[in-house]
Amino acid sequence: MEEILLLLKPWYNAIAVLLGFTIIRYLYKVVILKIIRKATELSPFSYDEDILDAFEHPINVMLFVAGIYYAIDFAPFATEHWATTLDKVLRSALVLCFFWGCYNMSDTTHGVLMKILDKANIRSEEAVSNIFSTILRILIVVLCFVTVAKEWNYDISGFVASLGIGSLAVAFAAKDALANVFGSLIIILDKPFQIGEWILANGTEGVVEKVTFRSTCLRTFLNELVYIPNSLLSNTPIVNYSRREKRRISFVLGLTYSTTHDQMVTTIEKIKTYLQAQEDLHTDDIRVHFSEYADSSLNIAITCYAKTTDGITYLDIVQRINLALMKIMEEVGVSCAFPSTSVYFETPIKNELINTKDLAESIDKKG
Repeated sequence: MEEILLLLKPWYNAIAVLLGFTIIRYLYKVVILKIIRKATELSPFSYDEDILDAFEHPINVMLFVAGIYYAIDFAPFATEHWATTLDKVLRSALVLCFFWGCYNMSDTTHGVLMKILDKANIRSEEAVSNIFSTILRILIVVLCFVTVAKEWNYDISGFVASLGIGSLAVAFAAKDALANVFGSLIIILDKPFQIGEWILANGTEGVVEKVTFRSTCLRTFLNELVYIPNSLLSNTPIVNYSRREKRRISFVLGLTYSTTHDQMVTTIEKIKTYLQAQEDLHTDDIRVHFSEYADSSLNIAITCYAKTTDGITYLDIVQRINLALMKIMEEVGVSCAFPSTSVYFETPIKNELINTKDLAESIDKKG
């Protein structure tokens, strides 16, 4: 037993360091993490829980690597060459664990990226959010590779040059695909519309259903799905009907030519009074005027604005106004005109032509 203890005596420091880091790892997983999570519940910072989830496993692995490193450093066979190599291993492990945590944070499943997009008022499909996630993760992997290679004194200039040439070749080969990707980024950043809004773009009118990596999907009012490439959408005028502050109601009411002056004045006043009493109309911009003598009618031009952009609500308001106008015309005693044509003869019609029917009947009786 004493011989075994004598053999292990040079290893006492290494074993003690390894046991110490093992205890620290255990305390980190069982105690420290729980304390930090309790603190995050009281913190006003909204991203701390997601950051903790992203770095939980990298920190655990880092403690394990640090324990092995210092245990070997205190081992009896440690030399200066070993120390130099171990320093590079430790720094590389630190770099890998740091970028591992950043890689986790860039994933949409950890919530940090989605919260940042929500903070910027960017509402989009998960596929579009994955664009940001993919770009960030590629950058993190490249930076991690370059940093580790630099720690081991590798020349990365050739790699960077080849990476630039490769990127150029990919850009030429996937020109249209990249144009759609950048188009989707422009749409997200510029925010000309959001999912669920009613727009007119590239000659297509409908409701935005989703924005993907390649295209934007519109549901037309004929219940058709139209996919518009984002590269085309980012370079075409977009009319967003859902963002109107008010919606115009404009039409012409044609009365018959038998309408008198007093009836016309009364009708106009009653229409104005009714429209100004409606709470869902902008009363400061109501126009009711006797506009013209048309071919078959006396026209009253009516213009007002509804306090809504919803299509169904708008139709309900228009229907209520139309029914009210019918009632007003009944009260005043006027009626709507319809297209008609009057025929005038310059010479009197002969009686025998008028009585042609009677003549034919008399011939039939005689026969």
